[in-house]
Order: sequence, then structure tokens, then C-alpha cells
Amino acid sequence: MTGAATGLVLGSIIGAVATIAGSYFLFWRRRQAARAHLRQAFETELDALSYVDEMADSGNYESLTGTVERPVVYESNADEIGQLSGEEVEALVSFYTDLYWLRDQQDIEDKKERVHEIVEKRQRALAAVREHE
Repeated sequence: MTGAATGLVLGSIIGAVATIAGSYFLFWRRRQAARAHLRQAFETELDALSYVDEMADSGNYESLTGTVERPVVYESNADEIGQLSGEEVEALVSFYTDLYWLRDQQDIEDKKERVHEIVEKRQRALAAVREHE
């Protein structure tokens, strides 16, 4: 009788440990997949914004402010950005903050240096996201 009770308790403990380990592994895999999808989405959006670099390099500052599109991925995933590394978060927030500034400008001619800083920040954000893939 004692052996049966011990076996039952031991079986329950082993089952509980296996369930906990399996649940944690599944949680970890889902979280990794979510991060990978988030990075891919940001990489795609940052690649699509490469026209900012081209327009800044060619000196089309006035048309640039009207051309910058709404950053849909950033706005849709701003609450999820904390899942990424600190380096990625810093680079992305810095770039998108300046991108919003650029979109709101009326007279950009006297702020050309800042436009080129935005180009550098986009490239840094893209490199940070690609580095952690």
C-alpha cells in the first residue's frame, strides 16, 4: 500500500514537472517567434523608408517633408517594442521620433543637418534590428 502511494505521489510530481517544463518551453518559443516577427516588420518598414536617404542626399528637402508616410508598423507595435533589446529600442525610438519631427516641418531648408542625422538614425536602427535576427 505504501509503495502504491509513493508511486502515485512520485508520478504526480514527475507529471507536474514535465507539464511546467513543456509550458515554459512553449511560452519561450512563442515569445521568440513574436520577437522575430516584430524585427522583420521593423526591418521591412525601415527598408521602405530608404527614400528618405535618397531624397536627403539629392537635396530634395522641401518635397521630403510632404513625402514621408505615416510609420504604420511603429504605430501598430509601439506597445510591443519593449520585447526587443535595449539597443534596438533606443535606435528605433530615436529614429521614429525624428521622423515625426520631419513630417511636421513646414520650412525645412534651414534644418538640413538634422535631416542628415535622421538618415544616419534610420541606418543605425536598421543595423540594430538586423544584428539581433
